[in-house]
Amino acid sequence: MPESLARETGLLRTLATHLERRPLPLEKLTQELLRREGLGHVREKAGGIIAIRMPGHHALTELTDCLLGRLPAMERGTIYADIQTELFNFIEDYAGREPSTVGSKDAEALIEHFERWLADKTSPRRVFVPCVISRTSAPRFEIGPVTFEFIDRVTTSDFYPRGDGDAAFDQRGFDDLVQWMRERDADWLARVSVDGCEQHRAEEVAELAVDLVIVAMQLAAPYLDTRTMARLDARRGTSQKRTLSEADGYVSAGWTRKEPGMAIGRGTLPDILQKAALIFTAVGNVVRSFASGAHRLPVLERAWCDAAYWLHQALSESIDTIAIAKLETALEVLLRAESSRGSEQRVLEILSAFFDLGPDNPIASGSLLSARQFARNVVRDRSRILHGTWSTLNARGIDRAGMEGFVVTVLRTAVVELEEYAHCTGPVDDIDEFLTWVRQRKMTSVPPIA
Repeated sequence: MPESLARETGLLRTLATHLERRPLPLEKLTQELLRREGLGHVREKAGGIIAIRMPGHHALTELTDCLLGRLPAMERGTIYADIQTELFNFIEDYAGREPSTVGSKDAEALIEHFERWLADKTSPRRVFVPCVISRTSAPRFEIGPVTFEFIDRVTTSDFYPRGDGDAAFDQRGFDDLVQWMRERDADWLARVSVDGCEQHRAEEVAELAVDLVIVAMQLAAPYLDTRTMARLDARRGTSQKRTLSEADGYVSAGWTRKEPGMAIGRGTLPDILQKAALIFTAVGNVVRSFASGAHRLPVLERAWCDAAYWLHQALSESIDTIAIAKLETALEVLLRAESSRGSEQRVLEILSAFFDLGPDNPIASGSLLSARQFARNVVRDRSRILHGTWSTLNARGIDRAGMEGFVVTVLRTAVVELEEYAHCTGPVDDIDEFLTWVRQRKMTSVPPIA
């Protein structure tokens, strides 16, 4: 037996041992019935069921993990549940088979089957995502793999299918989407190119890519109503807020507009894109790595994307305590900290690398708070919120605005420095090496951003 396929072969034998066909039970298939009968995965077939008994229950999960290890593109390009469904289809014929007859040839056939299955399901795809960015018309713009088109130009742009026959049917899909966008006050349509994914996973990757490039707007212009920029179907609330209350026989009514980008007038968006080109280029390249699956520095780029998503969620969060927890989590995942002590140390490293602050330096000019105290407070506040020491709904004294400004500055600086780091000679894909490189670079050159 080839050593490299020993694990897969063993798991197939385990499944063959515990896989069986049964008549369809008289009662409905429920979790209680499965527990009583000692069954794990179950599937109804014509006239009966095929099931894995509990002793072999974990073999299906382990074999799925083996496949993901053998075929890394499958983890990115497909949905986990779909892999398990297809694996169950593959092993159905093992029911009633003598386990000792299962060998390395069967493991090889398994790998080959999923190589073909993956190739058949994945293809280059362009995904269209409605977005709420601003109500003001502006020329088309691109950030990495994402192209944004204003709603009034969608049907005259190259987004829109041309011709007769099937194209007419495709046009109906675009027309319906644009109509839905108008009804929901969404004025921008994003087009994202995604490679190596089946349809549903491609749509998921595209939506996340849009979230990440919107973070570029939030980093570049946090003062221009960018915090609630989002995909149309993301958690963003309504376009306006109305309040109504009564006291002492008098009714008080209120109305506030909540659309993002209200401060972005005609010509403002192109100006932002030009003045913050460093940020948009850097974010665009990291998001291109994410959308294509071809990372330049997988550990660092994935960490930045994870952190940017947490920031994106924090900015739209209505409750300050939860926003603080999300903001601190953004720092933690960016720095790949694995403990509270690790988080505090990594925040100190950021303050040193990005802001030239030692542990005993004041966090800001005139502040009585040292860098060490600031780092400790950041970790402490998140811990108190998540562990219930502070009430989520009644906490006081939280400086959300200050924390947002700090995290925005850190992620903005990190992505611009990461772009430079990716082009230096022999970059090491490690957060400590990256921060060391940033410190050394700051000693010999002017920082790329303030």
